[in-house]
Amino acid sequence: MAFFKGSYYQNLPEFDDESGFRGVRARLIADPEPVLEHSIAVADRLDSLGQNYYANPRDWRRLADCNPDAIFPEDLLIEQDTPPLPAQPRERLGQVILVPRRREGQR
Repeated sequence: MAFFKGSYYQNLPEFDDESGFRGVRARLIADPEPVLEHSIAVADRLDSLGQNYYANPRDWRRLADCNPDAIFPEDLLIEQDTPPLPAQPRERLGQVILVPRRREGQR
């Protein structure tokens, strides 16, 4: 399977099942230690938070790994309503998410 260079999935082992389905094994999710709290503000985006805290917009996944209560990463920022859905999703203004260290083992 082809993945973009630097993808979190590029080095995962592949598999084929008996029906011919090809895929990759699940990636291991880190268990990062939270060290900061961030209050969601207007126009926060996962990539901008990754840039702000880790100097790399692709490191937004560390925020998702540290906040496992959100099933989908965008749930950290967007309010999930029951139907009918509003025309514009609402941001979770003021909700606190946990921010882990840049890399494990650093102080």
